[in-house]
Amino acid sequence: MSVATLSSRGRLTLPAEVRSKVKATKFLVVLEGNSIRLIPLTDPLKLKGSIKIPWSIEELEEAGEEFVFKRVEG
Repeated sequence: MSVATLSSRGRLTLPAEVRSKVKATKFLVVLEGNSIRLIPLTDPLKLKGSIKIPWSIEELEEAGEEFVFKRVEG
């Protein structure tokens, strides 16, 4: 267990042992009662190519255009 201190400017520095294990630079901050929970967020650019989708880029673009067209008309 580690202790972190909040600065007068509202900055919280995570101890080096925590930073080395988490390897994230952005966190979702969740207030749970009187506790704060930090959830590491993955850089979306690191996910590029790791997720396979069953549609081509062209199909996705066309579906997006149809959605916008219907929204503008409706």
